[in-house]
Amino acid sequence: MILTIHRGSKEIGGSCIELQSRDSRILLDFGLPLVDENREQLDTRKIMGLSKEELFKKKFLPRIKGLYGDYPQIDAILLTHPHQDHYGLLSYINHEIPVYMSRGCQALIEVSYFFKQTNCDLRNFKTVRSWRTFRKGNFTITPYLVDHSGFDAMAFLIESEGTRIFYSGDFRGHGRKRVLFHNLLKHPLRNIDYLLLEGSMIGRDKGKYDTENDIEKELIKLFKDDMKLFFIACSSQNIDRLVSIYRACVKTNRTFVIDPYTAFVLDKLKIISSKIPQYNWNNMKVFFVPNTYTKKMAEEKALYQFKSAKINYHQIEGMRSNVVIKDSHMIRNIFAKKKALSDAELIYSMWDGYLREIKPFWENHAVNIIKVHSSGHAYIEELKSFVNALKPKHIIPNHTFYPEKYSDILGSNVMIVDDGHPAELIR
Repeated sequence: MILTIHRGSKEIGGSCIELQSRDSRILLDFGLPLVDENREQLDTRKIMGLSKEELFKKKFLPRIKGLYGDYPQIDAILLTHPHQDHYGLLSYINHEIPVYMSRGCQALIEVSYFFKQTNCDLRNFKTVRSWRTFRKGNFTITPYLVDHSGFDAMAFLIESEGTRIFYSGDFRGHGRKRVLFHNLLKHPLRNIDYLLLEGSMIGRDKGKYDTENDIEKELIKLFKDDMKLFFIACSSQNIDRLVSIYRACVKTNRTFVIDPYTAFVLDKLKIISSKIPQYNWNNMKVFFVPNTYTKKMAEEKALYQFKSAKINYHQIEGMRSNVVIKDSHMIRNIFAKKKALSDAELIYSMWDGYLREIKPFWENHAVNIIKVHSSGHAYIEELKSFVNALKPKHIIPNHTFYPEKYSDILGSNVMIVDDGHPAELIR
């Protein structure tokens, strides 16, 4: 079997790995890069409208034979989860190639396409279920549901030619589905020849809050302050975090005020889990903010369903010490224009890299910023536990800026494969 990491051996984001077994070829993820060659955050607007050849030259698109043209030679693409750094280049592929993903991954990619956050239109997709094995060409593939901030994330066991490969995708062991991680530790897969292991947290500080439970507990402490108006910044697609916020609101008798976009996301996922909070639950209201997303929903007749949960600015003001408002550009500006940010605090619950975009606004309005966040990726101790349980013969770093640190952390059986250099996998 031949492994080629097209991108990801020395960077986080833009994940794309190819496996070839005789005449069969599959890709593991096909993601949008997060950084440029200087590890600076990539401004994707700079590459909009460029031809494929220009994108190849800039190394934005990897050159993969049979992926883009009229005669597809890739049997399948396996997506681990609905973060754009793992699926964001799908619009460039030949759409005869089937793309396999979880049901939740499909739903959130479709949401992002609906709101024009991405141009990835799913045309030939297949949904997979955890622990349900299927075959594609010479490959036998088994998906495994994992704990990650990306909803309904999967890892994959891939077998061919007597070789067993486990692709971790992005995962962790401290979220709301951490039982999945601990079950893998208790009942590990055996005879793994190659572990393709993410290492996003290598070289990063773990932070103050270890687990999603710690996040919920801290939010409860904060929300008990009945003199404060709280805004909270988090991704509308980080479902674990939205659950933590909602649970903290219920336990402190606050109302979680969300925008229609967030309500739309949650509504799309209710068929997957009945435990995901919905707009019509107690302690939940929807603020109809006038932005492009709300306009899109109105045009497509998708906004009316949330009318029963609608709350307006004056109603929020009347109960300001009993609400938690999900932050957005429009919402914060509405409150600023009304000069209604006194006694307010922003809880920042996202990756630090995004904070610089909104920090000046809150500082200019003298609003205190409190960071309450835990990573969506495995901590170093979780990586160690995972490796010790699976006991792979070889570990191949990916989705990391520091592949050279794997040996010091995880042992001597690390096999570094550089981007674009095919490697033969020998059992």
